[in-house]
Amino acid sequence: MSLRIESSTLGPFGTNTYLVTDEATKHCIIVDAPPESAELLLPQIRENALVVEALLLTHGHWDHIADAGAFASGNIPVFAHQDDAACYSTPEKFAPFYMSVLPYLSQNDFQPVKIARWIKDGEKIALLGREFEARHVPGHAPGSLLFYCATEKLAFSGDAIFQNSIGRTDLPGGSWDTLVHSIRTKIYTLPDDTILLPGHGGTTRVAEEKDHNPYVRPE
Repeated sequence: MSLRIESSTLGPFGTNTYLVTDEATKHCIIVDAPPESAELLLPQIRENALVVEALLLTHGHWDHIADAGAFASGNIPVFAHQDDAACYSTPEKFAPFYMSVLPYLSQNDFQPVKIARWIKDGEKIALLGREFEARHVPGHAPGSLLFYCATEKLAFSGDAIFQNSIGRTDLPGGSWDTLVHSIRTKIYTLPDDTILLPGHGGTTRVAEEKDHNPYVRPE
């Protein structure tokens, strides 16, 4: 049976969170944890008696991890890449940037996240009875990850690439050259019919981005 994917766009930056459910087994995963995602998803998970296998974090920027601690406190294991470890262990260091943009935030909005498993590039992860391949796609953030499921022909791409756009590279740890290399070697090498589910905006496909993305052309 195919997966049911429910997306919600939350928080001040319009960040996507995904609840991915195998309806046959009632097992699910969550991808990214923007503000308000725990308040939205945890009641839904309880009401439908879902078993959450993991929360996958595509990278450590606050708008993707703000509610991760709430999920972790509910015994949901959190998976992430170690290159963004500082974002998870000491998020308060990054608070001044976000508070300068969103003055209603306080230090209480920046809580550490306990990571249960550090995911490496190329690692195969068994989730929902399927195999997900993690691809390290730095450039937007040092610890950016893409999670690809070949059997379902889909990939959660975080902020590496969007529909006809790419992630910004002017934040700490960002690099234009690194992001271009990541997209060309780790995203454009996926099958053309792979559906990309990004951290912001709507879904797209690998072929669409190879043909029309104005920022990164295939080699």
